[in-house]
Amino acid sequence: MLQAVLAWPGCWAAPATGVHRLYQHPDKNKKWPALGLIMALLLGVSALADERTEVTLLLPWYHQFQFAGYYAAEKRGYYDAAGLDVTIVPSFVPGELPRNPIEEVVFGRAEFGVARTDLLIHHAQDLPVVVLANIFQRSPLIFVTLERYGFSRLEDIGDRPVALTLPTGQPGETISAETLATLRQAGIEPDSLNNDRSHWQLDDLIEGRTELIPGFTTDTPHILRQMGETPVVISPRDYGVDFYGGTLFTSEAVLREQSGLAEDFKAASLSGWRYAMASPESVTDYLLEHYPTRSEHHDRTFLLQEAAAMHDYIQPDLIEMGYINRQRWDQIATVHQDLGLITRYDLERFLYQPELPGTRLRDLIPLFGSLAVVLFLVLGLSSWLHAKNRRLQLEIARRREAEDSLRVQAEKDALTGLDNRHQFHHQIHTALAEARDQGLPLSLIMMDVDHFKAINDSHGHLLGDRVLRDIAHVASQEIRGSDHISRFGGEEFAIVLNNTPLQEARQIAERIMQACRQHRVHLDDGSLHYTVSIGIAELQPDDSTVEDLINRADRCLYQAKQGGRDQVRC
Repeated sequence: MLQAVLAWPGCWAAPATGVHRLYQHPDKNKKWPALGLIMALLLGVSALADERTEVTLLLPWYHQFQFAGYYAAEKRGYYDAAGLDVTIVPSFVPGELPRNPIEEVVFGRAEFGVARTDLLIHHAQDLPVVVLANIFQRSPLIFVTLERYGFSRLEDIGDRPVALTLPTGQPGETISAETLATLRQAGIEPDSLNNDRSHWQLDDLIEGRTELIPGFTTDTPHILRQMGETPVVISPRDYGVDFYGGTLFTSEAVLREQSGLAEDFKAASLSGWRYAMASPESVTDYLLEHYPTRSEHHDRTFLLQEAAAMHDYIQPDLIEMGYINRQRWDQIATVHQDLGLITRYDLERFLYQPELPGTRLRDLIPLFGSLAVVLFLVLGLSSWLHAKNRRLQLEIARRREAEDSLRVQAEKDALTGLDNRHQFHHQIHTALAEARDQGLPLSLIMMDVDHFKAINDSHGHLLGDRVLRDIAHVASQEIRGSDHISRFGGEEFAIVLNNTPLQEARQIAERIMQACRQHRVHLDDGSLHYTVSIGIAELQPDDSTVEDLINRADRCLYQAKQGGRDQVRC
């Protein structure tokens, strides 16, 4: 029995079995004339080309754009070209019990499925699941409340009713490692929460049965705004938690028993994803024509905004589609171990290692149209090996480039390009150690955008994102090369000022505040004016940790906000 099952928005996943036939001559000992043998081989190849392997892909949710690559592979004929007859099945169908992709794949009722990084828990329980491709390089999981409930941080939950996928000790329960890791970073014990997992629907949130639910940033806030509500988003990334999102997976049985099937399906699907991200409108129209969506809210406008929002999480311009970073998976597994969700893991089994191009018999069959082809291969072996070696060199270079890109990604905020909160903590710990060792001053600026929620409510989140990017640029122009600016979370920024006493830090803060006052964000019908509030603190001899310095700067920021905003307090 499965001990942990992924459900929305923890999501599910799936592997499987199938049929793979190789042409075999009925009588290998019979002597055929040369022409007869060639014709038989050609007919066998033709029969193989016409035969398509039936496979099932099980999605962890309803039909939405978050699975667009698979629809695109169907629409563009990529599956047909690979000899695959693919059926795309949602886990949730009205009037039917939900289907668990992991169970379906493990028990051979589906060949492929989609899950999130919680798939690692099932691997650690010895379920034979294998990751084929990481589609979402960042997880879009968020926690959502409403503005009328009056809080915007996990630390302020208190006794409020929440609906999170936390462990209860029940067999088959859903567990979200990403949720547990975020709560730990926020200093919250899961057992202390007033949690009812059954109240995770949007109606539960709107009607007050819960005040916090999990969701996806690509769709949940949009739907809530359509319903007349003002959503407040709390992101795990604001707490330094950064997992993979939608992940394509299969079973060890498929890899073992059906030679080449997984590689063919993966290659066709990734081609579909590249097309979907480049042509969202075309794929959206195909989706709406061929598949039912969940409700009237999931219309063409919704799907296109979902497509736009997904770009920052798939990052097709930065990272190769489907790229698997072993080092990052190792870090995610370590987090799972720290949370007590797994005790051991084997990435050699868990992460798919593709066969080198041209090494599968399926790929070589077309070359055996006649005995002359065999002779040609023998004579051209030296050239073939040289070409293969060249491809391997290019593959190594490509992977190194991708590793470098992911290393940058792990340290940078995707929206502003600034250091993220994780990198901020690294910078300030390093700065504090140097200040202590060398007896130098150290100051910290905490900066928050005034009335940022009003900007989002009045002009939309896309313009709010523009404001954050502009502030990052404006503030960066006013600091020195030795200073480090980071996006601390939401609309809050932090600046570490090395070898800087408090009064000098105040002068820098005043320059930033004045530059923000003068800056304008241009709109189609005018321009937008904004201001910032700033708090500053200097390292003191009795500060035992960086948290002491951060907390004092944060209190000064709070005083600036309470004092009327658009000011500096230190």
